[in-house]
Amino acid sequence: MKWYLDFGHGGKYPGAVGSNSTKESDTVLKIGTLVKNNLEEAFEKVITTRENDTYYSLDYRSSKANKEKCDYFISLHMNSSTNKSAKGCEVWVYDEKSKLYTLSKNICSNLSLSLNTPNRGVKISKEFSLIRKTNMPALIVEIDFISNTTVESSITSSKYIKNIADGISSTLLAFVNKSITNDGVFYRVCVGAYKDKSNAVRIKNEAIAKGFKDTYII
Repeated sequence: MKWYLDFGHGGKYPGAVGSNSTKESDTVLKIGTLVKNNLEEAFEKVITTRENDTYYSLDYRSSKANKEKCDYFISLHMNSSTNKSAKGCEVWVYDEKSKLYTLSKNICSNLSLSLNTPNRGVKISKEFSLIRKTNMPALIVEIDFISNTTVESSITSSKYIKNIADGISSTLLAFVNKSITNDGVFYRVCVGAYKDKSNAVRIKNEAIAKGFKDTYII
């Protein structure tokens, strides 16, 4: 699959800003970069809107995804409210017929459990440009409320950021029958044993061509 990961805002438009000046744009970039790494380690193709603190228009984001002919569009955001006690994750889709509707429910459920935050559920809107102008199924994840001081404090922790990223990544990968591959443990896999060295070299080269760069003959 080819995923388009959109990290909200950036540059001159930081998005929502917490009481302690934590920027939505910086937060989703950190989370999104980890999600990207997890997907690529599972041999998924990933296109992103940005890799640094740069602003791109909404039209640019949807147009780039369409041009790249991505299969799915995932936009990451932090929510905000004048009600400082507001908390919880929610996901927006175009309609209930979206191929990502069930995935959206799973993201809400998994983030709610892993972050111990309310599940605000899947919401429908035909107004958001990002999910209206993409040719592929799209969703917008509002991870939690950066306006909530407890949430803002939590997202300063690299462990908490990783927890969010792993929760999103594992849910996306489960959608395509995969899982996060980097669990900190390394396993060796033996493909076969050959009397003829040329056969061993051939199998090694085939494995490398398929993305297994650490393949070697012993």
